[in-house]
Amino acid sequence: MKAAIIGFGNKLMSDDGFGSCLADALLGKIKDAHVMDLGPGNLLGVNLEKYDIIIIIDVGNIEEDHGIYKVNPSESFNYLLHDLGLASAANLYKDKVFYIVVCKPERIDIGYGLSEECKFRIKRLIPAFIKFLSDLGIQIVGNQDDIVSYIENECGEK
Repeated sequence: MKAAIIGFGNKLMSDDGFGSCLADALLGKIKDAHVMDLGPGNLLGVNLEKYDIIIIIDVGNIEEDHGIYKVNPSESFNYLLHDLGLASAANLYKDKVFYIVVCKPERIDIGYGLSEECKFRIKRLIPAFIKFLSDLGIQIVGNQDDIVSYIENECGEK
């Protein structure tokens, strides 16, 4: 099984940078998956053919603080803040399994770094995310404290 973990977000728009920040925090810490940060990019620019599982990380207007969802290709993704091309990619690659890891933003405005509220939500998301990856057979190198530390030190408000 080959997996891709793809972060999305604009680090210059506060909590919008969640997906990019978490992807950066995972670089070098994941076995059995290719981690990439597409910034404010789009899935349709990535060749997903070589992957069996695609895990998207992004912010979204959801009721919960965070969530991990299996993507249904016929689903509407109107809760996402970005047009990732997710619906098109899920329909194009019907033989792939897509998941989305979502964090609810506290604010989206011009400014570098995640809000304290968003960082708190991410800290609560990390254990569930690591278990989710483990259940898929994807291993973390190191521990969750390394990921949380990266988020605290590199992704905070400047």
